[in-house]
Amino acid sequence: MSHSRTPRRVRAVVLALAGLVALLAFAPSALAARDPIDGGITDFHLKRGFERKLDNLGVEITGLGATEVTGRKIGEKIKEGKLNPTDVQGWLNNRGGFKLSLGKRGVPIRKVTVNTVKKAIFAKVGKGRLKLATISGYTNARQGFGANFKAPKAFLTENAVRRISNRLGLKRAKRLNPGRVMSNVYCAAEPETVTLLPTGAATLVGDLGTLGKFAKKGVKVTEGGISTIPPAVSPKTPVFQFPISGGTIAPDATAGTVETVGGMQIAKEGGATMKLIGIQADFTAKTATVEIEITPAPPFPGAVGRSSIADLVLTGATIAADPNNRTITVQNADAQMQAVAAATLNDVFNQPEPEPASNFVLGDSFGKFSFTAQAR
Repeated sequence: MSHSRTPRRVRAVVLALAGLVALLAFAPSALAARDPIDGGITDFHLKRGFERKLDNLGVEITGLGATEVTGRKIGEKIKEGKLNPTDVQGWLNNRGGFKLSLGKRGVPIRKVTVNTVKKAIFAKVGKGRLKLATISGYTNARQGFGANFKAPKAFLTENAVRRISNRLGLKRAKRLNPGRVMSNVYCAAEPETVTLLPTGAATLVGDLGTLGKFAKKGVKVTEGGISTIPPAVSPKTPVFQFPISGGTIAPDATAGTVETVGGMQIAKEGGATMKLIGIQADFTAKTATVEIEITPAPPFPGAVGRSSIADLVLTGATIAADPNNRTITVQNADAQMQAVAAATLNDVFNQPEPEPASNFVLGDSFGKFSFTAQAR
């Protein structure tokens, strides 16, 4: 009695379950991850009591670098940071700074960091870095792909008021007091890349010319020679769909890596089988990578590991970001074969006397791919 069908079914079920487990495992980490921040604003609106104190002392505030001081507002620009947009846990580094001046004396306050995890504001005050103020009770909201938050009060620390008072030459009753409310704090952070949720799928429409080359090498393209590995599906030839399992992407698709589960199997009757599993589209390097397995082993190597196989060509592709729904869509991008991938495919699938026209070459298209990715 033949049992050749059972292992194949079992393997398909195992792969499908593995994909499901991967999706479930990803969900908590997606919510906890912090997005890299590369823009936005941080505003400090001085409290009237603190403003009157400085006015009575004759202390002036001026902006440094990219910071603008307008009325009671000190407006800084965010340089970098890490922030979870769902709960605004993380930190933000700001450009420039501001200076408190009294006559010929002054104290610059630069390299300001707002840290919501430590509930504090850190800065270089004069020549040394310290905790400038503490914050609490902040509220937050989503703002497109990013987020904003506001803390109603920033309380100056003892070390901060001591250094500021000493640098300005303030004596006795003129000195600033620890715990004094300096301002409120408002931050609106813009992410460099966003974290993706495990939903939707990337669709590859295979290139007919490339599929024709496989056919000339003896791969029965329309008869199961090219098939999907669950949970990927192929509703029809030459369309293949790979569920998105997570990753990151810039809203303009200039950076990040979109991860998928499942894969594709290319089998030559009476010959080799190549499996391409876990396709990842790296928009920073503009390449696609996969886990490759080539059998039988020997003579083939078996598990090869993750390899780069294609260049992602976005010329002519359509890229659209929807901040309101937090989605990024890429349509009709081209996956063009790299030289090593072409050579490997020729080595694995060449017939004893292959037709020269069947040989893969650098730049052959695997096909056009499209997806809509959902940011958290």
